[in-house]
Amino acid sequence: MNNEEKIISIIIPVYKVELYLKKCIESVINQTYPYLQIILVDDGSPDNCGKICDEYASKDNRIEVIHTKNGGLSSARNIGISKAKGKYIGFVDSDDYISNDMYEYMYNLIEKNKADVCICNFYNIINDENIIKNEDNGIEELNKMQILKEILLDKKIQSYAWNKLYKRELFNKISYPVGKKYEDIGTTFYVLEKCNKIIVSGKPKYYYLNRPDSIVNNNTEQTILDYTDLIMERYDYIDKKYRELKCYNDYYLTKILITAYIDMNNLSNVSQELKQRVKNLFKKVQKIVKENDEKVMSLLDNEQKNQLNNIINEYI
Repeated sequence: MNNEEKIISIIIPVYKVELYLKKCIESVINQTYPYLQIILVDDGSPDNCGKICDEYASKDNRIEVIHTKNGGLSSARNIGISKAKGKYIGFVDSDDYISNDMYEYMYNLIEKNKADVCICNFYNIINDENIIKNEDNGIEELNKMQILKEILLDKKIQSYAWNKLYKRELFNKISYPVGKKYEDIGTTFYVLEKCNKIIVSGKPKYYYLNRPDSIVNNNTEQTILDYTDLIMERYDYIDKKYRELKCYNDYYLTKILITAYIDMNNLSNVSQELKQRVKNLFKKVQKIVKENDEKVMSLLDNEQKNQLNNIINEYI
């Protein structure tokens, strides 16, 4: 295998992260794995991010900078994918950073096991404290149906794009939904269903910065509409194609009804469109609960059960 066949393309979308960008880029350029194509997509950032990207590119010939009009995270990732030359693709969000051996570790695992995707554990950084997200279960090998089940359970494996190493061809005919928040929900499942083997490691190698001003912590009406739209679309797709995943698909939709209901009630002004969207979601869940009560309810924790009962009492 020559060096070109060992290349990993790392895609870093960049937008308004001036305070965090240098730490992110340095964690990537200082990887113990040397065969990297580092693609910095400056998504029309209005601060000094574009200049910082260019400065790093002038010092490291592995870095390619693409300056583009602001199109959002999905658009930036799609642009990066279109420029990727590596056998594998990885994503790093520009306010996060990674362990210096992350890609060497994941490359060795994916090659040794002849897998399609490798997933590592990660730290949630909250108030400068590193909290391991998932329990360390060592190294596990999952097949397609097992990984799809885990994505729907959303407990030990999540849909995030960034703690995974993918064969590049998995993104053929798949792109991130432009203009949508929570874009991972609209992409990761469809990528993973193309896989035969996935390697999951309990070792945390990625550092996710939980920022107070992040999308996840600042839902607007549009973000609620976006994630419910993506999830309902995925729900219908799975319901038709993977009946063996019905219980887990139903559980995820029920969980999202609870999330959407809480997020909606935290808004000061709510449109009729959003109210109707949550009500439509409730109608789907109401049918699920009636048809499959025991299985779905067994997957909910006590707090979720109480929240669901409150929603049922309000709508009935």
